[in-house]
Order: sequence, then C-alpha cells, then structure tokens
Amino acid sequence: MDQDLLAVAARLLDEDGWDALRLERIADAAGVSRATVWRHGLTRRAVEQRLREQLAADYQALMWEPLTMPGTGAERFSAALRALCAVAERNLPLLAHTDTAFHGPDLGAAGLSVDYFAPWLRILEQGHADGSLVPVAEPHRFAVLVSDTVLFSYVHLRAHHRDYGWTPETTRDAVTSLVARGYL
Repeated sequence: MDQDLLAVAARLLDEDGWDALRLERIADAAGVSRATVWRHGLTRRAVEQRLREQLAADYQALMWEPLTMPGTGAERFSAALRALCAVAERNLPLLAHTDTAFHGPDLGAAGLSVDYFAPWLRILEQGHADGSLVPVAEPHRFAVLVSDTVLFSYVHLRAHHRDYGWTPETTRDAVTSLVARGYL
C-alpha cells in the first residue's frame, strides 16, 4: 500500500470519519485518479487493516522501553503512561473513530494479536516487588482502568479539543499526571 495515499486516507479519517474513506474522496485529496487509488487497494477495509497493524506495532514498540528500562516500578509505570500517550498520538485518526481498537475481536478480525496486559502486569509486579507501587487487588482490571483512562482521555482531548490548546505535550503531561498522582 502506498504510504502517501495511506497518509491521505488517515488524514481524511481524522477530519471526517469513516465515511470519508471512499475512492473518490481519497483520489481528490491526493490529487490522483480513482484508478490509482483502486490499484493501491485503498478500500476502507484495507485502510482500517493497515491502521490497526500500525497501532499494534506501535504499542509493542513503545511499551518495550518502560518494560525493560532500569529504575523502579513507579518510574516504569510513569514511563508506560507516557508511552501509551505516544501510541495514541501516532494512531490518533484510528483511535478517534473507534473505542475498540485494542479489543480482541477487532484485532482478531484483522489477523492481529497483541498481549496488551503483559507490560502493565509486569510493571505492577516489579513495582510491588521493589516497594515503589502499592499492590492492587485485581491487576487486570486495574490495567484496564489506568490504560483506558489515559488512552480515552488523551484521544478525546487531542481529537476534539485541539482548539483549547491540547497539544501532544500538554495533553500527555496533564493526563499522565492526573493518573499517576492518583495511583502513586
């Protein structure tokens, strides 16, 4: 799939939602013919598939650093919150138009598998072991609560409130500080 055309399709998705992913709209926005878009296979389904692949790859790549970095569990937890914001920023067009991007059925339908919980559970375990994080009764539920709070807040502020000054940095700092201070 042509990366320039994919970028155009992602921009259209970001601006106008799923209905924008039509051959005519992509072709007009890219300044190419409908046949060119068709030859590159830029259907809504193909764009969604590619964006989900990108999301899964970004999540795995960006969560690796907090998982493996030196430091306390609390430091890793804070780094994981920031990494999740980076994942959200890189994948904002997709995440702004679906709230199930990381859910098993959606990933499975796209032929993808992401061990979403492993980094969070490991960081919580490390933090408990080194005494920098208090233990939580239900780690899976806690990981969902924390990651969804960060992810959905970040995406909403960036996608729908940019006019109020929610830049990537201010959004990341506000959301991660709110969550981290509530737990740490």
